[in-house]
Amino acid sequence: MKYVLLTGASSGLGIVLAKMLLENKYFVVLHYNQNATEVLTLHKQYSNTSFVIQADLTKEKGILRIKNLLEEKNISLDILINNAAIDFNSELEEKNTETFLKVFSLNTLAPFLLMKLFGTEINQNHGSIINISSDNTLGKNDPRTIEYDVSKSGLNMLTKDFALALPNAHVNAIAFGWLDTKMNDIPKDIKKYIKFVPLEKAAKEILKCLNSNETGMIKEVSE
Repeated sequence: MKYVLLTGASSGLGIVLAKMLLENKYFVVLHYNQNATEVLTLHKQYSNTSFVIQADLTKEKGILRIKNLLEEKNISLDILINNAAIDFNSELEEKNTETFLKVFSLNTLAPFLLMKLFGTEINQNHGSIINISSDNTLGKNDPRTIEYDVSKSGLNMLTKDFALALPNAHVNAIAFGWLDTKMNDIPKDIKKYIKFVPLEKAAKEILKCLNSNETGMIKEVSE
């Protein structure tokens, strides 16, 4: 059985992916920060093959908490999926140091620290790291999401660097198009014109990537 740490497992793509991983016989460490409802329900259903951890990934002590808890449970990771992310959708005039650092700390710095902490064991286990990126980094960027776009571009570069640093692991990123999650603060009358990537399709793409021999890849997946 392969052991997976999935960040941001409490909603959206995270909870859909968590269910799919568990159905496919992975042991899943379900990370959440604030909303525990769905992960606890899922854990109850798969109590023997899941473990729930609360942690604020914008704080280094939150990331170290995950490391310490997994060591206490004698869990050695085969797979890390950096899914947790936030956005700040606003006019340029409203953006500032605080908005940039808040987005960057979760979307880029947290994955870096997690890959640094768990990279050695994943490399030893010939495992995989998948970073959830965005097609905003591939020419579909927008000034209203400049913090998000920059943070995910940084995540792409981390993917390439860790692919070199961990030669026995597969380190890849998937740059998804629009995902209809709570992170999107979009009015319903506008949403109907957007072609979203179905969450089930996105989760299946991630599972497919787990079985790939590629490394250092930035794969675009649109609707």
